[in-house]
Amino acid sequence: MNGWTVPGFTHERELGGGTSGRVVLAVDDPTGTKVAIKYLDGALAADEAFLTRFRAAARPLSQLEDPNVVDFYDFVESADGAAIVMQRVDGVSLRRVLAAQGPTGPLAALSMLGGTLLGLAAAHERDIVHGSMRPANVLVDGEGNARLTDFATAPAGTEAQHGPQYAAAELWDGAPATPATDLYAATAIFYECLTGHPPYTGRNMARQHREAPIPADEVPGPLRELIHHGLAKEPDKRPKSAADYLAALEEAAVSAYGPSWEAQGRGRLTELATQAAQQPEPPKPKPSRSSGRNPIVAGAQGGGGSRARWILAAVAVLVVAAGGAGAMTLLNNDDKQPPEPTPAQSSTPQPTLPAGGVDPAPLIARIDQATAKAPGAAFSYRQTGCCGFPVTGRGTFGLVQGASPSYTMKMAGTGSARKAVQAVVVQDRLYVRAGKKWRPTQLGGRGYPAVADQVRQGSSVANLTTLLRSATRLTRSGSIYQGEAPAAKLAQSPGIGPMYARMSQETGAQQIAFAIKFDAGFRPVKFWVRAGPEKGRNQTQRGSYSQWGRKPAVKVPR
Repeated sequence: MNGWTVPGFTHERELGGGTSGRVVLAVDDPTGTKVAIKYLDGALAADEAFLTRFRAAARPLSQLEDPNVVDFYDFVESADGAAIVMQRVDGVSLRRVLAAQGPTGPLAALSMLGGTLLGLAAAHERDIVHGSMRPANVLVDGEGNARLTDFATAPAGTEAQHGPQYAAAELWDGAPATPATDLYAATAIFYECLTGHPPYTGRNMARQHREAPIPADEVPGPLRELIHHGLAKEPDKRPKSAADYLAALEEAAVSAYGPSWEAQGRGRLTELATQAAQQPEPPKPKPSRSSGRNPIVAGAQGGGGSRARWILAAVAVLVVAAGGAGAMTLLNNDDKQPPEPTPAQSSTPQPTLPAGGVDPAPLIARIDQATAKAPGAAFSYRQTGCCGFPVTGRGTFGLVQGASPSYTMKMAGTGSARKAVQAVVVQDRLYVRAGKKWRPTQLGGRGYPAVADQVRQGSSVANLTTLLRSATRLTRSGSIYQGEAPAAKLAQSPGIGPMYARMSQETGAQQIAFAIKFDAGFRPVKFWVRAGPEKGRNQTQRGSYSQWGRKPAVKVPR
């Protein structure tokens, strides 16, 4: 590190290190938020081919938001070196769990593989390949989520050496890393969770991956087909995608262990991670071209360019709770700021403005006008927090005059709805693709209908205008409006009221904090909403919009 510190951060302590660099716990000076920073090894920082490749990966990584991927914040380069700023997550690496506890058992192993495949599916959709999957790069957090970190940190051509026990045969032959090699590695990790050791060990790893029989006999019978499929020698004989593999996993798990397999597996994985964290850290393995990831706090690789791209998602809580002018300024680096909305002239007495002095009425009018002229967009939406709250959705929507928006999207939730599925929402009907058929059902209730309803409510423009209209505090900094609204008032709002009633009841929150960013035409770009304290029992929504003006043809599928 040569004494270099990424500007704007204060180091607290070193967390770990390896051949690719050292990881430190640091504090973002403007906000007080703790992050993990990896200072790349001098050889990597001087490898222009690697840096060029990583710069290209940084932007899509910064846009990757998924509960099973550790957030990537920034990639910083200077004359002194290069560093990756990443989310600081409380948890332990799967490597530490396996070293401390041994085999996890089939239910926890299935839960781990399910989370890993969800993270890979989200990454592969953005053409992001991990390249060096191994247990050190799978973090188990306090809720039993398997979260992936360290995407694209192995220089091209060295992927096999970075994780030899998990490297598919084609990597040893010099082929580039692909989604198929990621699925191979995920299966090898799954195998290790089941048996306590990787499928191939010892000398001549390349030959074993190329020629040795797949040792599926060591795993429980109902799971052997998953092992055979994922560890196939030829890439085209492996699952076609992470989503396809996940569907096969769920079918096998339900058949073998019943519909509650996921809840039981997640609980067991949480228990094992908690026990591992309480034990002394095992000695580091002998150097083997591994990444040397920190076993306690893992971080995803960084998002290209300015820290502005992650402040809203990661520290908007501080923006709202403490004013956060510095962080909000960072958000205003890539869009023209919208002009101040002009209040309507009227001879009638004007209502009392929210604390902060911003009148929401002209702002809401401008938003309604802008979105009416661009009645469709691409979107991403994510919910995190307590009480079975995690939900994700990504796709396009179309605004319908006098009706709820229609969506076509890929979504996932918790429990039986955890597998990502393709869905269409038209009026109050949900259509979920199952194989070659679409299954229609009514929105609401449990499972996928509840997930779709939550995505539609939370990501709607009506949700944002309701927050602004209900605000008791509202301030503006450039293109960002931040404030608070009473949960009780929001709970009475048509359409989205039940959503805020649940958030308030489950977290005990009396106030809902929010921050919304707009483009120069008053169309929303990003938003963040939180019920509950920053630490403890809370629920958070965040989302983004792009490509305003598109008119997706959202029709009832046949």
